[in-house]
Amino acid sequence: MNKVILIGNLTKDPEIRNTTTGKKVASFALAVNEGKDKVQYFNCSAWEKLADVLEAYIKKGTKVAISGSLQNRSWDKPDGTKAYATDIVVRELDILSSKFDQERTASQDGESSSQPTSSQAQQPARQAQPQESLPEINVDDLNVQMPF
Repeated sequence: MNKVILIGNLTKDPEIRNTTTGKKVASFALAVNEGKDKVQYFNCSAWEKLADVLEAYIKKGTKVAISGSLQNRSWDKPDGTKAYATDIVVRELDILSSKFDQERTASQDGESSSQPTSSQAQQPARQAQPQESLPEINVDDLNVQMPF
């Protein structure tokens, strides 16, 4: 079995290109936090329709969940030695960042967000609302019979 599941953030905007046979491919690096002080980086590629999704909706900083498989590749370097790499071929992708998170990341990176998108132009501006704290519930005060 060859299956990989990761959750992380894109380190830069996906690189979109077409192969010589006309297939669209998106390449990107995913930063995955492992604990407090350790980050792992993984090279990923997505093909065809997933590449279209990456091109349209995903940019640097977007948090995604991916699943796919490992693929080993090799090539000859100019000095005649052989080089090897392992990449993740993405088969499924879930966007975990909200649109608000993506826009905030873009503005922090210095990208211009002053031009509204067509969907933003049709909607009234909304302010991010702070989450209200939920009341604490004492389970000892509940008089509920459990069915088991």
